[in-house]
Amino acid sequence: MKNILFRATGLVMFVLVIANLFVFISGIVLSDQINNYEIKTDSLRKSNLTLEKDVASLSSLQFAQEEAKKLQFDKISVPQSLDQLGLGYAVHP
Repeated sequence: MKNILFRATGLVMFVLVIANLFVFISGIVLSDQINNYEIKTDSLRKSNLTLEKDVASLSSLQFAQEEAKKLQFDKISVPQSLDQLGLGYAVHP
């Protein structure tokens, strides 16, 4: 009886050691995956910041003014009044 109890205890200890190694190695693998995801998240955050800056500069009034100059919209046009268009077209009798 003593021999069976000794072997069963040894087998249980062996199973527990194997389970402990499995949990330890799984923890290492998971920590590596978490580290990789943190690196990817950080690079996406940096990319997002640069894209936000680009969007802000494209939607600014300064950008619109620069594009208007490139397209020659900066010339001042002479305003037209209704009197210059003629009575038959712009004024209802």
